Amino acid sequence: MIRRFKFYLLALSIQSIAFSDESFSIFVPDKPNQQLLSLAVQVTSEGVSISQDNSLALPFSPSGITTHSSDKRLIITGGSKEENLAASVEISGNGELRLIGTSKLAHATGYTSVDRTGRYFMAVNYGTGQIASYNINKDGAVGTIADSLRSPRREAHCILTTPDNRFVYIPCVKLNNALYQYAFDDTTGRLTPLEPFNAKPPAMFGPRHVAYHPSLPIAYFSNEQQLGVSMYEFGQDGQLTDRQHVPTIQRRSPFEQGKRDLHASDIALTLDGNFLFVALRDFNGDEDSLFSFRLDSEGKLSPIGRTKTGDIPWKIDVSPSGNYLITRQM
Repeated sequence: MIRRFKFYLLALSIQSIAFSDESFSIFVPDKPNQQLLSLAVQVTSEGVSISQDNSLALPFSPSGITTHSSDKRLIITGGSKEENLAASVEISGNGELRLIGTSKLAHATGYTSVDRTGRYFMAVNYGTGQIASYNINKDGAVGTIADSLRSPRREAHCILTTPDNRFVYIPCVKLNNALYQYAFDDTTGRLTPLEPFNAKPPAMFGPRHVAYHPSLPIAYFSNEQQLGVSMYEFGQDGQLTDRQHVPTIQRRSPFEQGKRDLHASDIALTLDGNFLFVALRDFNGDEDSLFSFRLDSEGKLSPIGRTKTGDIPWKIDVSPSGNYLITRQM
């Protein structure tokens, strides 16, 4: 059953290639079968095994997923073009999945997240640039809309509050190349544009996804068109200041709208803030890769190496122990 989903597991230890024992779960929306899958990952000295643990039937075809800040709940999004839905799911102590409730959303979603308090569900839509925050009810279900606005440009790709929960940055890719800055009020769920509004990334960088340093006021963005990663420092006023831009490989040809070629995708950071990873997708060749960077005491990046994945790496994350990098491939 899990052959539809390809996962790649990379040991993060720089000193040793030996696998250390670990077990954890991966949750995957299964759109064709209208369900949520729970996959059990077992890592031992003998290798890695991934097997289906549990499943939960959903009242719609799921496409997106995000984790509630409690780590015991998930919010799954999807539905038809006419009806945008969110299902809240609880994970019990023994790994069983329970549907809390299903909610109708005011807008279509793309990237979704939950703020640091766990009170607001947040979504941005790639096609329209629509941004929204929703109240989360006490039972965990998504409730009424708290705020709704639209970024000035489309192809908005990510929404995630800063560790202090005070700010949100909305990156836009391709020819819409922008990085919009908002203040976030976690007592109301409202977003307010900062002034200046656009942090103005370099031309054709295309910031896509963000990861925050665990202890420094630093945001890292994967750059879809530049094929690298940018480091920004954010001040007490929320304004981003670029500190470093690091490429991975050179583009084969200039970017052409509508043409699928080389694109950077997701970004992930270890919990200790020592290592950062960026995924590169190649739709017309064999350059699909994971790039590794070491972070110094100031959060600056130094390239470590490259691992080819063989298939397109779409989503990456770090295991709970911080020992492994997981990528979902397409």
